[in-house]
Amino acid sequence: MTGRAALNQANNVKLLVVFLWLVAIALMAVLIPVHTWALPAVFGMIIICFAYLRDQIIIQSSAIEVCDFYSKVHELDNLQILQSERPYSRILDTVLDLGRFDWAVLFLMDFEKDSFVAVEAAGIELNRFAAVNFDQIASEPGLDDLTLSYRLLEHAFKEHEFRGALAGTTLVCNHTFYGCMLVGRDDNDCELSEEDNFRLEILSDQISICLHNYRMHKELALRAEDLSERQVQIQRELEMSRIVQEGVMQREAPLLPGLSAATYSRPARFIGGDFVRYVEDPARGRLGMLIGDVSGKGIPAALVMAVVVCLFNEKTSLDMPPDLLLADINISMKRFLGARSRFNSSAIWGIFDLENKCFRYASAGHDFPLHLDIRKGEINELASTGTLLGLFNESEYKSVEVPIDAGDKIMFYSDGLVDFFEYNLGYQDGYAELKKFLLERRTKTSQEIVNEITSLVENSTGPTKDDITVAVFSIANLT
Repeated sequence: MTGRAALNQANNVKLLVVFLWLVAIALMAVLIPVHTWALPAVFGMIIICFAYLRDQIIIQSSAIEVCDFYSKVHELDNLQILQSERPYSRILDTVLDLGRFDWAVLFLMDFEKDSFVAVEAAGIELNRFAAVNFDQIASEPGLDDLTLSYRLLEHAFKEHEFRGALAGTTLVCNHTFYGCMLVGRDDNDCELSEEDNFRLEILSDQISICLHNYRMHKELALRAEDLSERQVQIQRELEMSRIVQEGVMQREAPLLPGLSAATYSRPARFIGGDFVRYVEDPARGRLGMLIGDVSGKGIPAALVMAVVVCLFNEKTSLDMPPDLLLADINISMKRFLGARSRFNSSAIWGIFDLENKCFRYASAGHDFPLHLDIRKGEINELASTGTLLGLFNESEYKSVEVPIDAGDKIMFYSDGLVDFFEYNLGYQDGYAELKKFLLERRTKTSQEIVNEITSLVENSTGPTKDDITVAVFSIANLT
């Protein structure tokens, strides 16, 4: 029952008694002139009403006091109190007010220094306890908190010769000892009643909860600060990783007479596992093109991507057949990552040969590039010719030669683009839609096609499921 509810109930009782009293007066006025026996009966009724009214007022006043007591006790469980200036002073003021004590002293554990100190006093000077040797009080090993409280009481009696009522209580919550509290009254003849001890027990329990919650709050705040610092460090490392990855990835499309190219790449996270590289030989009208997708996302995929690209940079030769290059890269990757590595990568290595009007390639399980044959007006798939890199030392690959002509286009992409067409644009078959997308834009330049894809991805409101990479090559007039 709240204090307001108790007050309303008390008012209702008062109204009832007043009503009965009025009834008694009315009966007195009616019956006394007629019956002489009515006078003592009515007076007796009035006395009973007044006695009942007195008892009810006492009971309801006690109820209001109890409700007010609990309401003020629960106000202690407020973190803002312990975050304010001199928080323990406010707590002890409440103890003196609700417990009707003359003085109180609060002793708390200092968990950082593993010590026990008097932190605040009310109604008595704190320096009286400042020189207390608490190590001597708690000299015995394994001393429980209740015994320590009794030792403090004993010390207070002997060292300071306190007179009057004196009591001590422990502050324990969730099996953690936070300290003790001493309270007392200055009257030499007074004694603490059961009600006083009950009030003190309730106050100490609530103070213990408050101290426990505050400690948990501080620990959470420290952990949050630590996590924030770690997050900043991770962001710095990610930024460095992104810079390294950008150094590996070529940002500009190659310039080769008779061939125009445009590329776009966006990682699903801060950094990704897709990669694109070019090797140019303008003198012979050749351009080597590498595109791949490392399994996974984020930093692990980016690290493996850097390994794959570095291996390609070391071994790439436009004179080597594509299948032999992939086989060499595959063995080197297995050795570099180790037999237990679960990382693998898809890749396509192809060479545009404008003099011989062909594109020679070998594919390690990568998504099929789309070859737009402008003369036939159809899309042809450049199928894979081998397994993923990094799976088996025995993997074999096959070189394929595709004729190209002026006006043809070849689109390379990672599976993230197909996923984007399905999950972000809502198409049931992203691969079929991608083929349709390229065919409908057969008259556009490579840059215009890539710009449209870029706009679709960047303006999408939903998150992308995987890294997205696309590269479009357009064949110009061949001599």
